[in-house]
Amino acid sequence: MQLLTNPAIIGLMVFFGFLALNVPVFVSIGLAGLMAFVVFEIAPLSVVPYIFSGSLDSFPLLATPLFIIAGNLITRTGIAIKLVRLAEMMLGPLPGGLALTVLVTGAMLGSMSGSNIATVAALSFLVGPMVERGYDRGFAVAVVAAGCTFGVVIPPSIGFIIYGVITETSIPKLFAAGVGPGLTMLLILGGYVLFISKKRGYKGADVEERNLATFFAAFKDAFWGLMAPVIILGGIYTGIFTATEAAAVAVVYLFLVDRFVYKQITFAQLPDVIFESGRTIGVIVLLIATSAVYGWVMQTQGLATMLNDYILDISGGNAILILLFFNLVLIVSGAFLEPIAAMYLLVPLFKPTLLAIGFDLVHFGAVLTVNLSMAHLTPPVGVGLFLASQLGKVPFATAARFAIPFVICEVIVILLVTYVKPISMWLPSLVG
Repeated sequence: MQLLTNPAIIGLMVFFGFLALNVPVFVSIGLAGLMAFVVFEIAPLSVVPYIFSGSLDSFPLLATPLFIIAGNLITRTGIAIKLVRLAEMMLGPLPGGLALTVLVTGAMLGSMSGSNIATVAALSFLVGPMVERGYDRGFAVAVVAAGCTFGVVIPPSIGFIIYGVITETSIPKLFAAGVGPGLTMLLILGGYVLFISKKRGYKGADVEERNLATFFAAFKDAFWGLMAPVIILGGIYTGIFTATEAAAVAVVYLFLVDRFVYKQITFAQLPDVIFESGRTIGVIVLLIATSAVYGWVMQTQGLATMLNDYILDISGGNAILILLFFNLVLIVSGAFLEPIAAMYLLVPLFKPTLLAIGFDLVHFGAVLTVNLSMAHLTPPVGVGLFLASQLGKVPFATAARFAIPFVICEVIVILLVTYVKPISMWLPSLVG
């Protein structure tokens, strides 16, 4: 009974009620938090602006808008095309070669910007060529949407940055923890594409004059794009700059490469890139700030402690069952919530239980980000799938049907990352 009268629980009900009425997520969660102040008077209303501004007063969080700008720079230039050409040179002749190219290029783009939406926008032009080569249009769209999921997991990752801020965990270690899961995702999704391509007769690409000389020519064209993750991650792990400074370096580097090497952007176009990025950044800032208000309500009302005691009691402290339950909650919430809102709602609730069972927060960061990557594929929200279906001119329901096998593959990855610790933790153990 005490649980049902808790302002945080009632706020959660209000939040989902507003979501059901199609109220924007940041408004819904903001009203859920405000209700606790206005109706239950848990603290003076003057506290809210301090929570609102304090949630954004974080140097590591500054990396988020910078990586979004980097992602938009990529979509406006020829970097994606040059990476596609290199990947196609390597994988094109295989069954489903162009689909495999999409996945590999998605992983490479994810390692530059950490932005899923930017990756979808950059790869959507491949839907047409895939259809021309005999692929089902729905399958082509699903592959592009699957290619966008790597941006959440492979460093640098906006999801890891926000998780690190919430849990006060080392962001460089979180970035390192994303490498193994990202490669595992690439192998399993690539394996499915190869299998289904053989079964349906999706032929490889006709790569003209495929030899060592043409490969090195493609590599030379893509070289400056490939250097972006080397500079970003190399700078972080050698201690030259922080993750936030790395994001600023990424923006400057990508602009200079686009302007002076590939010559596909001008200084006059830079304001357009920033304004376009600003729309996305504005939504994220509102989500973070309003989620922080409700998160403060959960913390002060002891919801995490009550949930922790309840979970440990019914599970008997069994880590396998607890982690399975957490994954189920993440998968379901990812289907309905924006990933950032899901983080701010669930991570503070899960953290006490994770510490109680001795589960490494860096490891759970990898588990969480793989779950959130799948959220871009799962309806009804499925932002990556929705955008890919719009750009690929396929009904969302059709794209969702073709995306189901990719979702199953990602569930397998989630289970592997959760229960096979070395997949995500071998690299963080090396970087200290």
